[in-house]
Amino acid sequence: MSTYSKFYLMPGRGEQITTVVTTEPEEHSSIFGRVVDQKGAPISGALVLLFYSPEGMSTNLVARFVTDEDGHFMFGPLESGALYQIKVFKNNMKVRELEIKAD
Repeated sequence: MSTYSKFYLMPGRGEQITTVVTTEPEEHSSIFGRVVDQKGAPISGALVLLFYSPEGMSTNLVARFVTDEDGHFMFGPLESGALYQIKVFKNNMKVRELEIKAD
């Protein structure tokens, strides 16, 4: 399993900063993705919608995320074995639609 952590620091003059990032094994599924253009450049400010589709029921919007400056987005925790759908929009234009099944 891969782990991702990102944070920024703005130290003051003469300030000494010590940090420790500790990760625990995750029991839940999650989605970590990146929205890029056809050349692979990140798309910031894209709207990423996560829909949950229980068996035999209509699809429900459960979360939304706006990509950061590097085009990243993340959703979790997800229900194991459930069907999800992701839709990506930028400037009122649908960029991508993807169905996934969380394991």
